[in-house]
Amino acid sequence: MIPLRPLGLGDVLAGAFTVFRRNARVLLLWSVLLSGVLGLLSTLASTFGQRALQSRMFSALDGGSGADSVLAGTLTLTALISVVLPFLAYLGRGFLVAPVAADTGQRVLGRRATFRGLWALLAGRRWSVVAWMLVQVGAGVVIAIVAGLVFFGVFAAMGAADSGTGWFVLALVLFVLGLVVVVVWLSTRFVFTVPTIALEGRPVFAAAAQSWRLTRGAFWRTFGILLLVQVMFGFAASIASIPLTVGSVFVAGTFDPLGQTDSASGAGAGAVVAVVVGSLLAIAVQCITDVLSASVVTFLTIDRRIRTEALDQRIASHLDSGRPTDPFAPSEPVARPPWPQQPWGGQQWQAQQQWPQQQWNGQGGQQSWNGQPGQPQQQPWYGQPGQQQPWNGRPGQPQQPWNGQSGQPGQQQPWQQGSGQAPPDGTA
Repeated sequence: MIPLRPLGLGDVLAGAFTVFRRNARVLLLWSVLLSGVLGLLSTLASTFGQRALQSRMFSALDGGSGADSVLAGTLTLTALISVVLPFLAYLGRGFLVAPVAADTGQRVLGRRATFRGLWALLAGRRWSVVAWMLVQVGAGVVIAIVAGLVFFGVFAAMGAADSGTGWFVLALVLFVLGLVVVVVWLSTRFVFTVPTIALEGRPVFAAAAQSWRLTRGAFWRTFGILLLVQVMFGFAASIASIPLTVGSVFVAGTFDPLGQTDSASGAGAGAVVAVVVGSLLAIAVQCITDVLSASVVTFLTIDRRIRTEALDQRIASHLDSGRPTDPFAPSEPVARPPWPQQPWGGQQWQAQQQWPQQQWNGQGGQQSWNGQPGQPQQQPWYGQPGQQQPWNGRPGQPQQPWNGQSGQPGQQQPWQQGSGQAPPDGTA
């Protein structure tokens, strides 16, 4: 599935597509249940619910009786439709990371999991994933409250000081940029929490602490890869959503060309069918990209554990001997030397593993090492220094000297005639 070494961007993307290709039916079923259904409901509610509520609000305002209560109820329902359903779809996509991470871990170990098998693997860990999503909701509420207090405080102070419009615009831009930076920073530092829960079985806060440790010193690499992946997959999803947009415009122009019909005579069952059919392609692409994104996050988690906890050695030992039983179980960080970077992503050979240039110094049985005469030959065999290199690639035979001289000076080595060669004494 993946090479047992630190993973590059190509390894991560190739592993994600391989996981999806080898178990597409099971992963797409999870994605449709958690992401597709909620996404379809959110699309339908946003398309038709808001339009019906707007018609109801305009009718109440024209009638004049009970307009305030109708307006308040309409605004509340509009907020629920606009926020709650997309938020539920977001939670579904967040929970999807857990079964995808479990399947990715099994694929790394050479196993294939079924739908029920993934559900069983997540036993005792599902509520931790749900609890983490609730923690995210609470953190979002706290950040929103703090940002609101800062916003109103700053702008109230600027209003009291009679600041100009330019200062207000500058303060607004800096406030938005600061809020975006905080949200992105926290999201990146805790992005490995759900894969950690699914693979290691840690509780919520222990998994969050593990994600914080894994991203230490690798924030920009993690953020860059995730940003690149989201841009690519978002571009693919936007292309797939073009038929939905065109279909919505076509339906609106056909059933209500001037925008003057009421809710009763507006788009009915035909419009619903048109929007559903138009959104199926976008939802299908979204389900695929959700699975690939979750697998990319999982491989980034495995990569960080390889670099900090020697997870590659645990996986290799498990594949060879079955020990440890669960290589993804929590383990302590391991101090290991940094992995050198190569253009092809491989491991760099050390200096003592390179083949040196040999020179003959004219002494029987002696060769120079790296051009230094008077030292015995120590050419490595298969990259292991300190071992005598066999002659003609056959181990166990002594090194044949150069120029027909044996290890003892003065001893003549037998000569065998080859094709097109003459004896050393010049005789034919």
